Amino acid sequence: MADAALAIVPETWGNLVPVFTALLPLPLGFFMSNDAYWFGVVPVLAESASHYGVHANQIARAGAIGQILHSMGPTSAPLWVLLGLVKADLGGFQKTALRWGIPVSLAYILFAVLTGAIRIA
Repeated sequence: MADAALAIVPETWGNLVPVFTALLPLPLGFFMSNDAYWFGVVPVLAESASHYGVHANQIARAGAIGQILHSMGPTSAPLWVLLGLVKADLGGFQKTALRWGIPVSLAYILFAVLTGAIRIA
């Protein structure tokens, strides 16, 4: 799987794997469970990134930063409990939450790049 992931990334873009790893969980984390993401996707990304000299800590940090939208997605069990308690529907919640969640997630990723938490070599 790591070889297949490497085939997609051009050699000159290898230094951008941490940023890609931070952006990928925005849609994936929204629709996937945490277990599937952390035990299925992140190890493959970490293995792929190691071929470009990117340490696994960078990938773990980038993966965690991109998980902001997971708590707004339909696979988040606590969200369903909360929606049931306040008698709200998922669609209405997501219209409001995603309007703020997506820009905040992108700003958080940009901040991580600017501060060096995610490095672009």
